[in-house]
Amino acid sequence: MNMKRHSDDLSSDCCSASKRTRQFDVWPVTRFDREFPYFRMPSELGSFSLDGSREFVDGRLQLRVYSPPSDKNIAWDLSHGYSVFVHRDESKKEYIDHLLKWIWLYQHSKFPTPSSGTLLCKDSDENSM
Repeated sequence: MNMKRHSDDLSSDCCSASKRTRQFDVWPVTRFDREFPYFRMPSELGSFSLDGSREFVDGRLQLRVYSPPSDKNIAWDLSHGYSVFVHRDESKKEYIDHLLKWIWLYQHSKFPTPSSGTLLCKDSDENSM
């Protein structure tokens, strides 16, 4: 009866894995001589904000602009405004939910699909047939 752990199986294969690696042929180098791809400057697709209770707000309602002080001799008080600071609930994980909500709201206007009815990605049902 063989009571080998799964990690033991992996460690025994680690040395033989280097023998199985495939090499990427770079010769002839001229096959990579192509025109450099065109990249556009990034542009803003839209914006959203979070209100005081960290709820999604569509638009720039909470956007603030930083303007640096004109006087260079300023006494910086790092505790200024700390008494009214709204603490974020660290136990609630936000991940990228707000970003995904914005994408979902504007999926048709900002990310149009081709009118020909072709899918941009393969359907998983094709693989199951």
